[in-house]
Amino acid sequence: MSEHADPRPPWAMDGRAAALAAFDRRDDGAALAALTVQTPPVPEDSRAGGGTLLTTLRFDHDGLVLDLRVRADGPRRSLSGLVSGDFGFAAVDLRRPAATVRLRVGADGGFLAPDLARGPVSLALRRTGRPPVVTDWFTV
Repeated sequence: MSEHADPRPPWAMDGRAAALAAFDRRDDGAALAALTVQTPPVPEDSRAGGGTLLTTLRFDHDGLVLDLRVRADGPRRSLSGLVSGDFGFAAVDLRRPAATVRLRVGADGGFLAPDLARGPVSLALRRTGRPPVVTDWFTV
């Protein structure tokens, strides 16, 4: 064994990136959307498609609502969402510990993040001329 080998087991650092991401200071001016509803999966019609529903989440902030559905398709996840309230032109940043992906929000308020690896995420809703609204971290 090399004298420079890390003595910790490989799994010991698994949550480190997520923990550091929780202290990300880039959005210090953002408003926090509170998690107001989290539901377990409900039986769905077999025509629903898109994988197995794992949970639904609702985040609220000052008349703005983010309704989310997390689905599983084998080991991969998808996240679909609907923004309602006064959002005008908006984009959603899907934040992961190691990267951020910008998602387009349609005129109807819908957005989709398909084919995600399991793990922690946070969303930042960015609206023109307003501070971002962010969610707490949750797991897909």
